Amino acid sequence: MENSIIKSQAYGKDRVRVVRVVRHADGWQEIADYWVCCLLSGEEFETSYTKGDNKLVVATDSQKNTVYYLAKTLPAEKVMV
Repeated sequence: MENSIIKSQAYGKDRVRVVRVVRHADGWQEIADYWVCCLLSGEEFETSYTKGDNKLVVATDSQKNTVYYLAKTLPAEKVMV
């Protein structure tokens, strides 16, 4: 069997839907609706393909939950673009 070389590797979670509502004191509301793509890449992930070592891999559900956490906890001006 020939040796193979991995030139690049990436994985992630696509189409994470985030809806953020900011309610202002005067009754005005702002709504932002996003589809987020989280893509991780780098040479560090090579062992997950070549040796089955997934200790550096972040599960895609964890990526999705991180997107939700950031959307909820970041100040509105950071999210409402």
